[in-house]
Amino acid sequence: MLKSWLIKKGYNAETATDVHQAKQLVREQPIDMILADIKMPDVDGFTFLSWVKKFDSEILVIMMTGFADIETAVEAMKAGASDYIAKPIKPELLFHKIDEAFQSQLNRQRKDHNCNEQIKPPGEKYARLLRYLDNVVDQKLHLLVTGDRGTGKSSTVSYLHDKGYHMSKPLIIVDLDHFESDRELNNLQAETTNDTSLLIEKFREARGGVLHIRNAELLDLNMQDELLGMLTRQNRDDDFVQVVVSSVKNKEELQRVLIPKLYTQLEKNSVELPVLRGDKEVIKGFASYFLKFSNYILGKEIKGFEPELMEQLYNYAWPENIQELKNMVLKAALLTESSRISVNIAPELFGKHESSRETKPQPTNSIHKLRKENYEKEKIMEALQLAKGNKTMAASILNIDRKTLYNKMKLYKVST
Repeated sequence: MLKSWLIKKGYNAETATDVHQAKQLVREQPIDMILADIKMPDVDGFTFLSWVKKFDSEILVIMMTGFADIETAVEAMKAGASDYIAKPIKPELLFHKIDEAFQSQLNRQRKDHNCNEQIKPPGEKYARLLRYLDNVVDQKLHLLVTGDRGTGKSSTVSYLHDKGYHMSKPLIIVDLDHFESDRELNNLQAETTNDTSLLIEKFREARGGVLHIRNAELLDLNMQDELLGMLTRQNRDDDFVQVVVSSVKNKEELQRVLIPKLYTQLEKNSVELPVLRGDKEVIKGFASYFLKFSNYILGKEIKGFEPELMEQLYNYAWPENIQELKNMVLKAALLTESSRISVNIAPELFGKHESSRETKPQPTNSIHKLRKENYEKEKIMEALQLAKGNKTMAASILNIDRKTLYNKMKLYKVST
């Protein structure tokens, strides 16, 4: 009955007749919400709720029971349930609670996202950067963002969107490096016609919001022509799409691969993000913030780093910049049970660093695709191991959303 109601409302719904089957569904699919009975024959709802929250804390759970008493409701909420509903269930009340739970989650994620991604680092160079971005927000300018890996290109785009748009306005991301696998995972073939390219389709989805095109150096000639049209032929109305293009290549390298008219348009408003290496003030600021973030998601109370470890952080080359520092602090917090992060764990933090990475564009042949798939699979397995199987944390470490992680795990047959 519940499944029938939900499908009519446009939800994708699955049913499980016992906890074992339910756990299997949760392991295999990116479930967003679970409606679980409190009274069940094999395992009670509270035990199942506890397992769900340990497996993936982002899954919402609404508990159902025929015993509509306050004590049970309080117990369910304390155990981590999003809400509670008494049987017999009224459809209008159920849908209201579902909408409310998703909206509360969205507000919490937005708050956490802003807290995590929009930290204002110390130092004049970041102050100048933020002043420039605020001007881009005020004037709704298209923008080219360049910078080394991990310098915060995605966070910059999130800053523009969150500061310049209502939360209902879309932020659509096209990652050209993930084009083929994303196309397969999202079944874009069924959504786009032969006459409509991926870029145009995503541009339409972004109507009234922001379109972020990542890895601009991979744009082919047709896409470059389409992008040029987006930058020059739009009306400044409610459907205006602010286009942000990002790349790990510097402007000189981009000038060699982009058609002159497109490069000229992009170069008008551009920003290069600073690297982390050698900036003690910024390293200290980010490390302190990411430690607070780690304490929050791990439920710990680590107060700081030993001075000897901070010196190693200052002297490290940071080839992956801010993202690498975030991952390193998360790992350090996971390995720490005392009140301070000890220098003794430095070999665990720095020992497996790859001394060099290939950053030149590679041909899109089968060998490159295989190498890329192996690299992604390896990184996913490392993140899951680091996060002790917690998919929410693993997604944060990889800087992707939870559903993308599930899809990639399914694609590469990765299990926890």
